[in-house]
Amino acid sequence: MSKKKTEMEVVSNEETKQPWKKSELLARQKELQKRNDELLKEMQEREYEIDFKNKKVFDRLLKFLEKDAQWGHTTATGLIMLYHNMREQKQLTRDKEWNGIAKLRAANVSILWSMVTKMTGAGFHEARAFVELMAACGESLSQAVQKVHADNQAIRETHAQLAQIDQDLDNPDTINDVEETEKVKSLADEVDPVVEN
Repeated sequence: MSKKKTEMEVVSNEETKQPWKKSELLARQKELQKRNDELLKEMQEREYEIDFKNKKVFDRLLKFLEKDAQWGHTTATGLIMLYHNMREQKQLTRDKEWNGIAKLRAANVSILWSMVTKMTGAGFHEARAFVELMAACGESLSQAVQKVHADNQAIRETHAQLAQIDQDLDNPDTINDVEETEKVKSLADEVDPVVEN
């Protein structure tokens, strides 16, 4: 079923308040699952540029992540992922022609933002180092975070549509125009066999 046809059916069903057909819902669910999988793969591979301005700022941040970044049971894995992504970019900083740009994957942009905004320290020197870090890459990092959130919007919309389809499939008014396949029937019989007397 084409996307346009499905979208038109969604509109017509909503406007006329006709009950859904299970076959239509299952077809739309399959399309959305496929689209969701594609979006997730894209987001895992997509990289965002962060302008660190110079090697000193990049190295300072990498050292912070390595030695001083606070973590908890929910953030330890994120810190590890971010650190490895930053270490991958470290090679680029050794090039004399390096332009200050490091590329981070989407999840790592969000993790870095969270780490940077929760940074704490003690004393004048640490405060100055933090202000210099934010002055150098704060704006670039903030813009990357906004791009990640915008790119994630398509995934959130797909999840909302899938949740609605699940509700519609459970709705007693949905017309069941889909026959159980023999495989499903035989599986159901194995799990709960009918006992004949």
